[in-house]
Amino acid sequence: MLSRAAERIYWVGRYLERAENTARIVQQYSQLLLDLPPEVGVGWHELVEIFGVDRTFDARDQERAILEFLLSDADSGSSLLYSINMARENIRNSRDLLPQEAWENINELYQYARRSLERAADGESRFEVLSDCIGRCQQINGIFSGTMSHTSPYHFLTLGQNLERADMTSRIIDVAAAYLQQNERLVLRYGSTLWTNVLKSVSGFQMYRQYCQPQVEGIAVISFLLHDRQFPRAVSACVETAKQTATALPKCEPLIRSLSGVAETVPSPLPGDLDGAAVSDFMDVLQKRLGDSHVVVVDSWFLPAA
Repeated sequence: MLSRAAERIYWVGRYLERAENTARIVQQYSQLLLDLPPEVGVGWHELVEIFGVDRTFDARDQERAILEFLLSDADSGSSLLYSINMARENIRNSRDLLPQEAWENINELYQYARRSLERAADGESRFEVLSDCIGRCQQINGIFSGTMSHTSPYHFLTLGQNLERADMTSRIIDVAAAYLQQNERLVLRYGSTLWTNVLKSVSGFQMYRQYCQPQVEGIAVISFLLHDRQFPRAVSACVETAKQTATALPKCEPLIRSLSGVAETVPSPLPGDLDGAAVSDFMDVLQKRLGDSHVVVVDSWFLPAA
């Protein structure tokens, strides 16, 4: 398998996962702002911080500008439309290795997103449009899972998907931890609403309630999203899947060592007196180590990282 082909498929996994998670986060964050009173101080700019682009965004707390930036701006590398387009381009150039149905579905998703996301940014049918984007991303992933042989192309796809998923989950936890630092009194009062929203951002609310406990509490939610090995969007589950996938590829030892370092970043169990600042510090280290693992992937199988 040519390295450039492997790289394209790896980025299909990352961009498709990024698109789905972007739609999930914006959808649930919009709901959170409807549920929380203004006194909590949660604004639209925190949504930009989840994606790590707050330093490059000037229109602070302007709903229309922020949602356009994250949904329909074709020039924004963080937008939903951009991620869908990049997934489409990488699938288009890999049609000899990926199912034909995936190309047809990603092309339909791109055309739908191009028509509808600007309307969603305005607030019109936002929840409906984002739900459609999430469902279509899941449909494409279902095509990959159900029709691809588990050979090298599938392994690179899965590797990209799980590294991106772990990173996005850590960002959601990071911003929730920031609320603890800035609005501790109010977060204690409205904590159940906040942490329920965090779980729903990764479709984890039902699984948390089934397998953890009926009460939605901050430390328990963070622990679930970091350490649970059975929930596929938890960081530990993503890292473990990435390690298992890597073993099926040649020259995998450096990546397995790097991913083992990711798994050791956050203590398990979490300290009972953990505060928002400590969680934020842990997430910063975790995201850096996930970035290091990406560099190892590039150096091992693609062109050397600059």
